[in-house]
Amino acid sequence: MKNWIIVLGTLFCLLLAGTGFTQTNRSSEIEALMIGLDSPSSAKRINASKIISRSGLANQELYTKVASLLSEGYATKTDADHIDEMAWLCKALAASGDSQYRPLFEEISANTSSSKLERYAKQSHALIEEYAQRSQILNETKTWDENLSAVDNRLINMLNSDKAALKRDAAKMIIRSIKTDEKVFAAAAEALNTMAAEDHPDSTSVDTMAWLCKSLAASGNSKYIETLQKIHDSTSSSKLKMHASKALKTF
Repeated sequence: MKNWIIVLGTLFCLLLAGTGFTQTNRSSEIEALMIGLDSPSSAKRINASKIISRSGLANQELYTKVASLLSEGYATKTDADHIDEMAWLCKALAASGDSQYRPLFEEISANTSSSKLERYAKQSHALIEEYAQRSQILNETKTWDENLSAVDNRLINMLNSDKAALKRDAAKMIIRSIKTDEKVFAAAAEALNTMAAEDHPDSTSVDTMAWLCKSLAASGNSKYIETLQKIHDSTSSSKLKMHASKALKTF
Protein backbone atom coordinates (compact mmCIF):
# COMPACT_ATOMS: atom_id res chain seq x y z
CA MET A 1 0.00 0.00 0.00
CA LYS A 2 2.77 2.43 0.93
CA ASN A 3 4.55 1.79 -2.36
CA TRP A 4 1.35 2.43 -4.30
CA ILE A 5 0.81 5.75 -2.49
CA ILE A 6 4.37 6.77 -3.36
CA VAL A 7 3.77 5.88 -7.00
CA LEU A 8 0.57 7.91 -7.07
CA GLY A 9 2.32 10.83 -5.40
CA THR A 10 4.94 10.75 -8.12
CA LEU A 11 2.20 10.49 -10.71
CA PHE A 12 0.57 13.64 -9.37
CA CYS A 13 3.77 15.54 -10.05
CA LEU A 14 3.83 14.07 -13.54
CA LEU A 15 0.24 15.15 -14.05
CA LEU A 16 1.35 18.73 -13.60
CA ALA A 17 4.15 18.31 -16.09
CA GLY A 18 2.00 18.33 -19.22
CA THR A 19 2.29 21.45 -21.39
CA GLY A 20 -0.46 23.56 -22.86
CA PHE A 21 -4.15 23.65 -22.04
CA THR A 22 -4.85 21.02 -24.71
CA GLN A 23 -2.84 18.60 -22.56
CA THR A 24 -1.66 16.62 -25.61
CA ASN A 25 1.24 15.06 -23.70
CA ARG A 26 -0.69 13.64 -20.76
CA SER A 27 -2.07 10.44 -22.21
CA SER A 28 0.24 8.18 -20.20
CA GLU A 29 -0.79 9.84 -16.92
CA ILE A 30 -4.46 9.55 -17.84
CA GLU A 31 -3.98 5.89 -18.70
CA ALA A 32 -2.37 5.26 -15.31
CA LEU A 33 -5.28 6.94 -13.55
CA MET A 34 -7.75 4.84 -15.51
CA ILE A 35 -5.91 1.75 -14.28
CA GLY A 36 -6.15 3.07 -10.73
CA LEU A 37 -9.89 3.62 -11.08
CA ASP A 38 -10.30 0.08 -12.43
CA SER A 39 -8.34 -1.44 -9.54
CA PRO A 40 -10.13 -3.98 -7.32
CA SER A 41 -8.62 -2.09 -4.37
CA SER A 42 -10.80 0.64 -2.90
CA ALA A 43 -7.70 2.39 -1.52
CA LYS A 44 -6.18 2.59 -4.99
CA ARG A 45 -9.40 3.92 -6.48
CA ILE A 46 -9.58 6.56 -3.76
CA ASN A 47 -5.99 7.64 -4.34
CA ALA A 48 -6.62 7.93 -8.07
CA SER A 49 -9.70 10.06 -7.31
CA LYS A 50 -7.65 12.31 -5.03
CA ILE A 51 -5.10 12.91 -7.77
CA ILE A 52 -7.80 13.65 -10.34
CA SER A 53 -9.46 16.15 -8.00
CA ARG A 54 -6.25 18.25 -7.91
CA SER A 55 -4.77 17.65 -11.35
CA GLY A 56 -6.54 20.09 -13.65
CA LEU A 57 -6.89 17.36 -16.24
CA ALA A 58 -9.31 17.85 -19.13
CA ASN A 59 -10.09 14.43 -20.53
CA GLN A 60 -13.64 13.34 -21.27
CA GLU A 61 -12.92 9.62 -21.14
CA LEU A 62 -11.44 9.92 -17.65
CA TYR A 63 -14.42 11.81 -16.25
CA THR A 64 -16.88 9.51 -18.00
CA LYS A 65 -15.19 6.66 -16.11
CA VAL A 66 -15.47 8.53 -12.81
CA ALA A 67 -19.14 9.30 -13.46
CA SER A 68 -19.84 5.66 -14.27
CA LEU A 69 -18.23 4.41 -11.06
CA LEU A 70 -20.14 6.98 -9.06
CA SER A 71 -23.50 6.35 -10.74
CA GLU A 72 -23.22 2.58 -10.41
CA GLY A 73 -21.77 2.55 -6.91
CA TYR A 74 -23.27 5.27 -4.75
CA ALA A 75 -26.35 3.26 -3.73
CA THR A 76 -24.79 -0.21 -3.48
CA LYS A 77 -23.26 -0.04 0.02
CA THR A 78 -23.52 2.06 3.15
CA ASP A 79 -20.33 1.20 5.04
CA ALA A 80 -17.97 4.04 5.91
CA ASP A 81 -15.16 3.00 3.53
CA HIS A 82 -17.50 2.80 0.55
CA ILE A 83 -19.09 6.15 1.34
CA ASP A 84 -15.61 7.67 1.60
CA GLU A 85 -14.76 6.34 -1.84
CA MET A 86 -17.98 7.73 -3.31
CA ALA A 87 -17.27 11.10 -1.70
CA TRP A 88 -13.84 11.23 -3.34
CA LEU A 89 -15.37 10.25 -6.68
CA CYS A 90 -17.73 13.21 -6.30
CA LYS A 91 -14.75 15.51 -5.80
CA ALA A 92 -12.94 13.98 -8.76
CA LEU A 93 -15.98 14.45 -10.99
CA ALA A 94 -16.43 18.05 -9.88
CA ALA A 95 -12.84 18.63 -11.03
CA SER A 96 -14.07 18.10 -14.59
CA GLY A 97 -15.67 21.53 -14.44
CA ASP A 98 -18.36 20.08 -16.70
CA SER A 99 -21.98 21.05 -16.06
CA GLN A 100 -23.27 17.88 -17.69
CA TYR A 101 -22.60 16.10 -14.39
CA ARG A 102 -24.88 18.34 -12.33
CA PRO A 103 -27.89 15.98 -12.71
CA LEU A 104 -25.85 13.10 -11.31
CA PHE A 105 -24.91 15.11 -8.24
CA GLU A 106 -28.55 16.09 -7.82
CA GLU A 107 -29.59 12.44 -8.11
CA ILE A 108 -27.08 11.36 -5.48
CA SER A 109 -27.95 14.11 -3.00
CA ALA A 110 -31.66 13.31 -3.39
CA ASN A 111 -31.42 9.53 -3.10
CA THR A 112 -28.44 8.58 -0.94
CA SER A 113 -29.08 7.44 2.62
CA SER A 114 -25.70 8.81 3.73
CA SER A 115 -25.64 12.36 5.08
CA LYS A 116 -21.91 12.53 4.34
CA LEU A 117 -22.33 11.56 0.69
CA GLU A 118 -25.29 13.91 0.34
CA ARG A 119 -23.09 16.72 1.63
CA TYR A 120 -20.25 15.92 -0.77
CA ALA A 121 -22.62 15.61 -3.73
CA LYS A 122 -24.08 19.04 -2.98
CA GLN A 123 -20.63 20.54 -2.49
CA SER A 124 -19.39 19.04 -5.75
CA HIS A 125 -22.44 20.37 -7.58
CA ALA A 126 -21.69 23.85 -6.27
CA LEU A 127 -17.97 23.65 -7.14
CA ILE A 128 -18.21 22.71 -10.83
CA GLU A 129 -17.80 26.27 -12.08
CA GLU A 130 -14.98 26.96 -9.64
CA TYR A 131 -13.15 23.84 -10.78
CA ALA A 132 -13.47 24.95 -14.40
CA GLN A 133 -11.76 28.20 -13.44
CA ARG A 134 -9.12 26.34 -11.43
CA SER A 135 -8.29 24.14 -14.40
CA GLN A 136 -7.89 27.17 -16.62
CA ILE A 137 -5.54 28.82 -14.12
CA LEU A 138 -3.53 25.65 -13.62
CA ASN A 139 -2.98 25.17 -17.34
CA GLU A 140 -2.44 28.77 -18.45
CA THR A 141 0.87 28.96 -20.35
CA LYS A 142 0.98 32.59 -21.52
CA THR A 143 3.02 33.76 -18.53
CA TRP A 144 5.22 30.68 -18.17
CA ASP A 145 8.93 31.08 -17.56
CA GLU A 146 10.79 29.05 -20.18
CA ASN A 147 13.61 28.47 -17.71
CA LEU A 148 11.32 26.62 -15.31
CA SER A 149 9.79 23.18 -15.52
CA ALA A 150 6.10 22.75 -16.30
CA VAL A 151 5.58 21.62 -12.71
CA ASP A 152 7.09 24.81 -11.28
CA ASN A 153 5.23 26.99 -13.77
CA ARG A 154 1.94 25.41 -12.73
CA LEU A 155 2.76 25.95 -9.07
CA ILE A 156 3.45 29.63 -9.74
CA ASN A 157 0.14 29.90 -11.60
CA MET A 158 -1.61 28.50 -8.54
CA LEU A 159 0.24 30.78 -6.13
CA ASN A 160 -0.46 33.86 -8.25
CA SER A 161 -4.18 33.14 -8.47
CA ASP A 162 -6.77 34.93 -6.36
CA LYS A 163 -8.11 31.64 -4.98
CA ALA A 164 -6.97 30.77 -1.46
CA ALA A 165 -7.72 27.06 -1.87
CA LEU A 166 -5.57 26.91 -4.98
CA LYS A 167 -2.68 28.60 -3.18
CA ARG A 168 -3.08 26.08 -0.38
CA ASP A 169 -2.92 23.16 -2.80
CA ALA A 170 0.26 24.63 -4.26
CA ALA A 171 1.82 24.98 -0.80
CA LYS A 172 1.05 21.35 -0.01
CA MET A 173 2.66 20.24 -3.26
CA ILE A 174 5.77 22.31 -2.60
CA ILE A 175 6.22 20.61 0.76
CA ARG A 176 5.94 17.17 -0.84
CA SER A 177 8.14 18.02 -3.81
CA ILE A 178 11.64 16.61 -4.12
CA LYS A 179 12.97 19.64 -5.98
CA THR A 180 11.41 23.09 -6.36
CA ASP A 181 12.90 26.15 -8.03
CA GLU A 182 13.65 29.22 -5.92
CA LYS A 183 11.22 31.26 -8.05
CA VAL A 184 8.40 29.08 -6.74
CA PHE A 185 9.36 29.79 -3.13
CA ALA A 186 9.52 33.50 -3.97
CA ALA A 187 5.99 33.26 -5.36
CA ALA A 188 4.88 31.49 -2.17
CA ALA A 189 6.38 34.28 -0.04
CA GLU A 190 4.64 36.89 -2.17
CA ALA A 191 1.34 35.03 -1.86
CA LEU A 192 1.75 34.88 1.92
CA ASN A 193 2.55 38.60 2.19
CA THR A 194 -0.38 39.52 -0.05
CA MET A 195 -2.85 37.44 1.95
CA ALA A 196 -1.53 38.86 5.23
CA ALA A 197 -1.99 42.41 3.90
CA GLU A 198 -5.57 41.62 2.86
CA ASP A 199 -6.21 40.41 6.42
CA HIS A 200 -9.00 37.93 5.73
CA PRO A 201 -9.79 36.12 9.02
CA ASP A 202 -11.81 33.28 7.47
CA SER A 203 -10.69 29.73 8.15
CA THR A 204 -9.69 28.98 4.52
CA SER A 205 -7.38 32.00 4.36
CA VAL A 206 -5.80 31.22 7.73
CA ASP A 207 -5.29 27.58 6.78
CA THR A 208 -3.79 28.62 3.43
CA MET A 209 -1.34 31.00 5.09
CA ALA A 210 -0.37 28.28 7.55
CA TRP A 211 0.49 25.97 4.66
CA LEU A 212 2.40 28.77 2.94
CA CYS A 213 4.46 29.18 6.12
CA LYS A 214 5.23 25.46 5.98
CA SER A 215 6.25 25.75 2.33
CA LEU A 216 8.72 28.54 3.11
CA ALA A 217 10.19 26.41 5.87
CA ALA A 218 10.69 23.68 3.28
CA SER A 219 12.83 26.07 1.22
CA GLY A 220 15.62 25.99 3.80
CA ASN A 221 16.41 29.56 2.75
CA SER A 222 16.98 31.97 5.62
CA LYS A 223 15.89 34.90 3.45
CA TYR A 224 12.31 33.99 4.37
CA ILE A 225 12.85 34.39 8.10
CA GLU A 226 11.86 38.05 7.88
CA THR A 227 8.59 37.18 6.13
CA LEU A 228 7.74 34.47 8.63
CA GLN A 229 8.62 36.70 11.59
CA LYS A 230 6.38 39.43 10.20
CA ILE A 231 3.50 36.97 9.95
CA HIS A 232 4.14 35.69 13.46
CA ASP A 233 4.21 39.18 14.98
CA SER A 234 1.26 40.67 13.10
CA THR A 235 -1.36 37.93 12.98
CA SER A 236 -4.22 37.71 15.46
CA SER A 237 -4.76 34.04 14.61
CA SER A 238 -3.32 31.66 17.18
CA LYS A 239 -3.22 28.91 14.57
CA LEU A 240 -1.24 30.99 12.09
CA LYS A 241 1.08 32.28 14.81
CA MET A 242 1.81 28.68 15.83
CA HIS A 243 2.66 27.58 12.29
CA ALA A 244 4.80 30.66 11.66
CA SER A 245 6.66 29.89 14.89
CA LYS A 246 7.22 26.28 13.87
CA ALA A 247 8.47 27.40 10.46
CA LEU A 248 10.91 29.84 12.05
CA LYS A 249 12.36 27.08 14.21
CA THR A 250 13.42 25.12 11.12
CA PHE A 251 16.11 27.66 10.23
